[in-house]
Amino acid sequence: MSEVSLDEILPGEFYVLTPDGKLYYPEEFEGGDEGFRSLLAKEALGESRAFKRSPHIEYMKKLKLAEVEPLSDAGHLTYLPKGTLIMDLLMDYSLSVVRRIGGLPVKTSIMYDLNIPAIKEHANLFGQRMYKVKPFKREFVLRYAACFGQFALLRRHYLSHKDLPLLIFELADSYRYEQRGEVSGLARPRRFFMPDLHVLTADLPSAMNEFKNIFRLIMDEGMKFGWTYYNLYNVVEDFMREHFDFVLDLVRMEGKPALIYIVESGKYYWVINIEFHYIDSQGRPLETATVQIDVGNSKRFDIKYHDVDGTAKYPVILHTAIHGSVERFLYEFLEEAAKMANRGEKPMLPTWLSPTQVRIIPVSKTYLDYSYNLLLMIRDAGIRVDIDDRDISLSKKIMNAEQDWVPYIVVVGEREVKSNRLSVRIRKRGGKAVEMSLDELIERVKDEISGYPFRPLYFSERLSKRPEIV
Repeated sequence: MSEVSLDEILPGEFYVLTPDGKLYYPEEFEGGDEGFRSLLAKEALGESRAFKRSPHIEYMKKLKLAEVEPLSDAGHLTYLPKGTLIMDLLMDYSLSVVRRIGGLPVKTSIMYDLNIPAIKEHANLFGQRMYKVKPFKREFVLRYAACFGQFALLRRHYLSHKDLPLLIFELADSYRYEQRGEVSGLARPRRFFMPDLHVLTADLPSAMNEFKNIFRLIMDEGMKFGWTYYNLYNVVEDFMREHFDFVLDLVRMEGKPALIYIVESGKYYWVINIEFHYIDSQGRPLETATVQIDVGNSKRFDIKYHDVDGTAKYPVILHTAIHGSVERFLYEFLEEAAKMANRGEKPMLPTWLSPTQVRIIPVSKTYLDYSYNLLLMIRDAGIRVDIDDRDISLSKKIMNAEQDWVPYIVVVGEREVKSNRLSVRIRKRGGKAVEMSLDELIERVKDEISGYPFRPLYFSERLSKRPEIV
């Protein structure tokens, strides 16, 4: 492999940067694992692969999480009760992570006037992937991220140097007119929810420091859920030359090669934009999280802070979505389930995301009262629990619980009532039945969901009372 010197880099070209500080042409680079090779092939080498229909779409349907909305535009989804519960939990989790680092939640409008110069200039940079609305001869755009609303908010308020870094967060209902051939389930809808965080910093060195913190947080979040990100660095040419050590520090934090794309100086409002790619069950990379340094929009939107000497200055802004869109966040969990299936394991969601965490199945009506008392104690412990009280066979009840990916299935019959010990089928163990006490079951589930958000069931705890949409 022949190395490339920093002086040789050109806009519009890809390069591979390794942790030892060496640059290579992508077509000559021979290192990297399978995930990195997938990213390299897709982004830099133009290699196309035939992929099957994404398994997350089938899971989305079988689990009754979401449906394509036929009365709307393509790429718009309707979430059923189970899917709504999961989406809300993911939003709660994203909010909790941002609050942990000091983010301030806001809610802003979804529609902005394209006749306002700052809006028009920013929208033109985004291109044609916008939904436009034209009431009463005025032209508006539906937001594609939280930038417009948050920037408008920030320009209206007095900001001091003491306030920086200032973190503003919104779970933004967003709209992007993706091309029809690109629309694909949760991976690329046209309407989605973006956990959008903006960080105002005093200057470029401060922004670079905060950038490293966010970068590390995104990588840690991925590892927390068991997946590795493979990253594409879009870097402006001048910034790459002047701050090569900064870029290299990021690659060393990753500990593996990174793909670098050099961007013409002055073309965009940002100087570095990193796309974190998740590798799905078919080996296909998809951008999820992102972080960028914005050096143009504070001036465009007239956002200022007042320094120690009272002078007004334009801040440098970070844009980041720590978990990507909420839809792609869920996509990652469903694709992880598909990887389990590929390994011959039972696919499942983490217990904290499972709509039903424990299902109680009485073998007959004789044990309904005992089973319902169990439900009350498990529910009071802060666990989502339901009971299959339908007048159907035991085998069909167990099959339905398996189809619902319930992580813990408790079968209650004469032996369990007499012994006060429970027979618990654990999905993570392939559905193997384990005997344990009620306290042991509660402790086990609570341990798995500890540190994650909780919401109660969004539907009846009795399966006999549920409509078909659940």
